[in-house]
Amino acid sequence: MEERIEFDSVVTEKALNNFKMYHNLHNVGGAFGYVFAVFALVMCVMGFIFNMSTKYIAMMGLFGLFFLLYPVISMRLSSKKQMKTVAAFKAPMHYSVGEDKIIVSQGEMSEELAWEQIYKIRFTGSNLVLYLSAVRANVLTVDSMGAAAVPFVKMCQKKLKPFQVKVNMDKLAKAVAK
Repeated sequence: MEERIEFDSVVTEKALNNFKMYHNLHNVGGAFGYVFAVFALVMCVMGFIFNMSTKYIAMMGLFGLFFLLYPVISMRLSSKKQMKTVAAFKAPMHYSVGEDKIIVSQGEMSEELAWEQIYKIRFTGSNLVLYLSAVRANVLTVDSMGAAAVPFVKMCQKKLKPFQVKVNMDKLAKAVAK
């Protein structure tokens, strides 16, 4: 008999924001923005120490704060807006995972995903992100998955290539135990 893993995943505002922050910090532009923010703030402090121009100090301080705070605030506001406007976030997604395919359903809608359609899966610390392409992903919240999270990842490890599954099982187990 085929092994099936069933679980629901509810995307919360916190989970969506975590997903956005993860992606921002793991792409070149986002990482560069934070590096530049730290550099600008260090230069601002150095400006104080070496009695540089007030304009220079203010400019570097403002750049640092802007590049540090703007992405965070922007992502939070975007998450709030998406939670209110995107219908897919209003109800839980039901996953039925088997040896042959993954069935994702929500209300009356259902989609079958063959294992070959899965691009990769990553663990962000509180979410599992199931990528269907480089730009399309399903966010699976470990809180709502509960004990099904570990068997689901083990099934992914069996069905996908090793480089497609980027999940630290120890950290996942700790997240499930919380």
